Amino acid sequence: MSGPTRILLVDDEPTIRVPASDMLSAKGYSVTVVGTGQDALGQIDAFDFDIAVLDLRLPDASGLDLLRRLVELRRTTDVVMITAYGTIPTAVEAMKLGARDFLTKPFDLAQLIEVVTRYARVREARHRSSEARCAGDFHGIVGESPAMCELVRIVRAVADGSAPILIHGETGTGKSLVARAIHAASPRSNGDFVVVRCALVTDASAESELFAGEPERPLERARGGTLFLDEIAELEAPVQARLTYALQADDPRFGGPLDYHIVASTRFDLRGAADSGAFRQDLFFRLNVLPIAVPPLRERGTDVYLLADLFLERHNAQSERPTLRFSPGARRALGSHAWPGNVRELQNAIARAVALCPDEVISPDHLGLDVQRLVTPLSDTMRAEEDRRIDAALAQTGGRKAEAAELLGISRKTLWEKLKRRRG
Repeated sequence: MSGPTRILLVDDEPTIRVPASDMLSAKGYSVTVVGTGQDALGQIDAFDFDIAVLDLRLPDASGLDLLRRLVELRRTTDVVMITAYGTIPTAVEAMKLGARDFLTKPFDLAQLIEVVTRYARVREARHRSSEARCAGDFHGIVGESPAMCELVRIVRAVADGSAPILIHGETGTGKSLVARAIHAASPRSNGDFVVVRCALVTDASAESELFAGEPERPLERARGGTLFLDEIAELEAPVQARLTYALQADDPRFGGPLDYHIVASTRFDLRGAADSGAFRQDLFFRLNVLPIAVPPLRERGTDVYLLADLFLERHNAQSERPTLRFSPGARRALGSHAWPGNVRELQNAIARAVALCPDEVISPDHLGLDVQRLVTPLSDTMRAEEDRRIDAALAQTGGRKAEAAELLGISRKTLWEKLKRRRG
């Protein structure tokens, strides 16, 4: 990061704030310590903190007042609330306002240090990802995960060429978006991007839909640009044969010699279909010169939060309603869902939440996801909740413990110890 993590620690008890400040400073953090609400408001108004630890009960104010001020200033501060047992309902209210976590007194100082360190690590990881921004927003492709960085690298590499490209990926992953990005990054970007929905092309309509030479036909409009054959596996067998012949013979009706870039997409295992005879092998090899795989959302890590924020920001920019935001529980639900429908399912979930949310905070129920409720009462079930989150992280990362630990905001050693405890 540009400097040490900046922490605001607000507590009227010297027995908490003094040793906590010393321990956090020893870890290299920049710590500001105050004991009153008035002093805290002055610090919040003057400075931008990365993490704020706020006591709910202060001599002259409530920690909720400080949290509301942070929300008013649109700060991105991660807030951890400190509460006594009797104020747990108020702590829940703080979570709805955007607090990340809360600790109940009495607690071990090591527990506070662990929570703060976890959020500091998450912010550092986000910052490194933001600096790299290998994908970011590349002609509409949004993402910062390693999988998306690799996808953008491949798109950049193939866009300058003229060899046919076959994009494959599950439904809802954004194959057409990748095709458009290839066109936009290519020397043919000034030409048209012409889409042929192969599922709509029948043997009877193929001549008029594909091969006829009138100026309004796709193959004529695509000259000097890109022809995108969307879901190529949906073409009927006779049309596959005609398309193969046209490509091989440089048929004049097909633009021959070719004067456009051919990009096709499929959600099926086209190689397997070609091997089984369900799809023409010669057409498959003609199209599969440069294959590109679009990763499913479940393999994109924290991109789910990036995309969810993007979709919600678009709504907020277009709506006259108060600005909507996700509750901590909603964010956990977004990260735990498997997303079988991929980005399209995520987009639909956000649209549903926007339509159903009656106030300014989107809850897990508004998203309508088929996931187990993540928020449970503070009781002896905390360990079961921890186990459930670990299982969700391992499921999301395909059992890769290092990645699961990063998602959970803990070290690999800590995750290993927790798994060992479960086995024991």
